[in-house]
Amino acid sequence: MSFGGLSERSEFAAIKSMGVSLVKSMKYLIVFIILLAVGTFIFANTALPYGNYKFGNLRRNIGKKMPSAAIKQGVFNSLEGFNIHVEEKYGKDNNKLRDIVIHQKVKGIPDKLVIAKTGIFKSDPDNQIVQLLLFDGGFYEDLARQQKKASDRRKFPAMKTTFKEHLINIDISDLNDVDLDNTSISSAYQMLNVIDLKKEIDTLQRERDNNYSLLSSEIIKRNNIKNISGEAKKRKYKDVYALLSDSAVIDNSGVHSVYSRAVSKADAMIMLAKRKLNFFQSHTVKQNKYVHAFYEKFAYPIVVIIMFFVGIPLGAIIKKGGFGISMVFGIVIFLVYYILSMLGKNAAEEGGIPPYLGAWLSTLVLLPLGIFLTYTANRDYEFISMSTITAFFKSLFQKNRLEN
Repeated sequence: MSFGGLSERSEFAAIKSMGVSLVKSMKYLIVFIILLAVGTFIFANTALPYGNYKFGNLRRNIGKKMPSAAIKQGVFNSLEGFNIHVEEKYGKDNNKLRDIVIHQKVKGIPDKLVIAKTGIFKSDPDNQIVQLLLFDGGFYEDLARQQKKASDRRKFPAMKTTFKEHLINIDISDLNDVDLDNTSISSAYQMLNVIDLKKEIDTLQRERDNNYSLLSSEIIKRNNIKNISGEAKKRKYKDVYALLSDSAVIDNSGVHSVYSRAVSKADAMIMLAKRKLNFFQSHTVKQNKYVHAFYEKFAYPIVVIIMFFVGIPLGAIIKKGGFGISMVFGIVIFLVYYILSMLGKNAAEEGGIPPYLGAWLSTLVLLPLGIFLTYTANRDYEFISMSTITAFFKSLFQKNRLEN
């Protein structure tokens, strides 16, 4: 906006006629922008994590004092022995619920499933209990795991019933002592500076390597062949089928047993692989978030400098200052930066691209644009007809004014 105003009033042309180029006129501003970039890094590394830290803990503590406030729509929420999914919250205090699914824990195990069309949170200041009153639903409870004897598990496998009204009491006696200034959450990646992020990344990597080692040991242990007869050790076989077809080692009656055990082990290994795959995928997403946050701290100050080298040359080229066309270009450039940042972040967290590349994606795209614009403005090149663009926007604004 400033340099666009200078160009519009021909002041920039006068400066150039004195032998001062665009880059020279930016000399002291470059020093200021570098100081601003350093300040941006300090803010992103100290104030921003601390603000997220305080906000996250305050939100958690408020959620403990007000259970309805802790419940988000459309996702499962953990609340004192319950996992609650609510499709919609409504009412004056958002304490009325619609389409409720509850996994209630029995002895620490979520064995009870409760489904209801509507519900309402009720609380009494004099009692240490929050009541969740449900309407028009039913519940299914797995009783087998609650029985110690096998005979009892066969007699009482499960229980299913429906209800018009069902009351669930939630004990909040421990929650009423909540200190709203308590700050115990500190492991989220938004709440850490670069030193803590580096430590957390190293910890996550060690956990990943350790889990890989444990998985390898478990696979070897499950597939270790311990008992091989002396006759089998003397002979050499091309594959396992040749071994099984040798009646001197395994008779025909034992082959079926071997195949059954092999199928059982293979099924167990498939289940283990699927379970571990889900674990490693979630662990990778978590680690990618921390790595992306680490590199993003360094990308912020660089973006400040790049935006400087995009904005000033662009203002000198379009020769328009103030809140008109300059503001439009500024908003467009910022939207491009924001969209690229979000694309890089989402792709990095899901593993589509390396996390460090996701943090630097917007910077890498805007850097060539900044170099190109600075070179073009410094050489007095007009790479696009600004008069055409300004005429287009003027006609567009005039049309809107006439319509209004």
